[in-house]
This record gives sequence, structure tokens and C-alpha cells, in this order.
Amino acid sequence: MNYIIYILKDTITSKQLFDELLHQITVYETQEAKEIVFWLLEHELNLKKIDILANKPITNTRNIDWGAIVSRLNSHEPIQYILGETFFYGRKFLVNESVLIPRPETEELVAWVSKWEKETGKQSAQKKVLDIGTGSGCIAVSLAKELSHAQVWAYDISDKALATAQKNAAINKADVVFEKVDILQYLTADVEDTLKFDIIASNPPYVTKQEAQQMRNNVLDFEPHLALFVEDTEPLIFYEAIARFAFQTLKKDGVVVVEINEHLGPETAQVFIDAGFAEASVIQDIHNKNRFVQAAFSKKMKKD
Repeated sequence: MNYIIYILKDTITSKQLFDELLHQITVYETQEAKEIVFWLLEHELNLKKIDILANKPITNTRNIDWGAIVSRLNSHEPIQYILGETFFYGRKFLVNESVLIPRPETEELVAWVSKWEKETGKQSAQKKVLDIGTGSGCIAVSLAKELSHAQVWAYDISDKALATAQKNAAINKADVVFEKVDILQYLTADVEDTLKFDIIASNPPYVTKQEAQQMRNNVLDFEPHLALFVEDTEPLIFYEAIARFAFQTLKKDGVVVVEINEHLGPETAQVFIDAGFAEASVIQDIHNKNRFVQAAFSKKMKKD
């Protein structure tokens, strides 16, 4: 279906344009549609919410194909992909269909690692940090910017995702080493002794195929399934690989923290215990949902 934004005058008000766009967007609830239009107008015309509420006059809207944008929105394409960017931890990141759209919950992972650095007194120490399954690079880039004296590596299996992540590191002036790595095939026995990490973080695929039935079209139809889904029979396959890898490559006073399926918190923590970690605990997010697992070696723990 083709959508036409009826703009009859060269000069209209921001409120008129806002209302017309809102009227044309039909696949979202009203409040979510409003937020999308606010975001769209800020991106395309540099209009803030206060400009729209003040009914500020605007010009030169005819150069923008509003109908095409509305058509894409009504096909459930995420606004982030349409604009080609989003924000994460206060920074701009390029996004496309090769990478997941960063979620607010994942920002809590970055905040948790930053807090851990302060509480353990590691701010003045040189640190090696690894992000497994980096996608857009939002975790790796954010940690490179937020942590002091940190060398950051980022692994991903997708060439396209790595290309996007590299662009995001450049945009945000973050020093990150990107490598193409399939963590499911990585042989930890071959890891050099010098490659030991203080922090390992990851937001791996964890949504089961059965759970996919409950997801919205804007996720199912556009976001990369490679970065989202796992088989129902192996819901913890990536955590098992990460736990094995981390057991071999994490420093004795380091930490590994992973985002998890909220329905498998205790089970995910047990994966790290089974891999040899002395402690693993489930961390809840601001909505009181099981969101992360952190694992570490005790001071008395010795690795084989």
C-alpha cells in the first residue's frame, strides 16, 4: 500500500506534520507511534518535542519522502533501521539488518561492568576486556569509552556485523580490536597464555524457537535470526561455550557477565558452576526480571 502525506502548503507547522504522520501510522499503539514520530521529526528536521508542542512553523518538507517512510513503518520495519541509527548508553550507533537493535536492558550490562570496575578498585589497572558476539559493537565500544585503561576485543561470526561494529568504533572514537570468531568452534586449548581477560561480557543468542511465536513482527521480520535464536533442544548452547572459553581465558580475579533468557536464570548460572567457576549468580534488571549472570573465581580457587 502506498501512503501519501498530504501537505498542501510550502510552510506548515510542526504540529500539523506531526498529526498527519501520526494519523498515517497504523500498526503501533498511539503512545508508541507518538514516540516514533517525535524521533522521526528530530532526525529529519531537527525538531525537538518542544518545537512540536509550540507548533513551530517549518519549511522544505517536500524533499523528504514521508509516504515511503510511513509505508516502511506500517510494514513493521523498525524506525532504527529506517533511520540507520540508534542511541545506546548516550552514544550514536549505526544499525542495519545485519545487527540487533541495542536494547535498554543491555545498557544495564555496561553499567554493571562499570560499577564492578569501581568496586574492585581496578580503575587504575590495565585491563583486557572481551565482548563475545558483538553485533553492532554497542557493548565493546561503550566499555572502551567507559572503562579506564582498558584494551577491548570484540568477537563475532558475521562479516557484515563486524563491518558495522568497526564503523561504530570509528564514529565513537573507540579503540577496539575486532575479530571474526565462532565461539561455538573456538578451541580454548589453543589460547596463548598472554591472552587473558579481566572482563568477558556477552549478549549471545538466547531466544528459543518456541518463544519466537510470541515476538512482534518488527523483530521477527527484520532483526537477524542468527543473533537472536537458539534451538529449543539447546537453549544454553552459547552459555556452555562461553563458560568453557571463560574458564580458560579469564584471569583469576576477573569476571564474566552475560545477558540471559529471563526464564533460564538459575540454569544459566549452573552452566558456569559446571564449567568450574566457584560462584555464579543471577542479576535482575530494573524491571525485576532475571537479566544477567555473573561468574567469577574465588580467591582460593585454582584453575587446573
